[in-house]
Amino acid sequence: MVSATATGMDVLVVEDEYFLASDLSALLEEEGFSVIGPLGNMVGAFKAIADELPDVALLDINLHGEMCYPLMDELIARSVPIVVITGYDGHALPQRFESCVRVAKPYGRADILSAIDAAVAGANCRS
Repeated sequence: MVSATATGMDVLVVEDEYFLASDLSALLEEEGFSVIGPLGNMVGAFKAIADELPDVALLDINLHGEMCYPLMDELIARSVPIVVITGYDGHALPQRFESCVRVAKPYGRADILSAIDAAVAGANCRS
């Protein structure tokens, strides 16, 4: 099932676990998305968005102990929809990110596609 939003969309994938990043990227490509990344650290992610602004970003919160809140703030400031992919519950996020679309690990294909659709449709983080 191809997501209604997939055609021509660039998706930034920021995930520090190699196999999760690889599987998520493959899933997105199978659905017709163009993947930026996957990237496993903040430096790479900031470099990527300086070169090309994605249509939507899928972000793991904790990248080898570094929280990706500055990246989230930057993406929100640039009006990029965000999907938070995390093992943390919603209360672990700072209050400014409570409205972000979240997908809990472990997730399935339908979870990811629904979350992308929701984020792109406007159910998104606000600063």
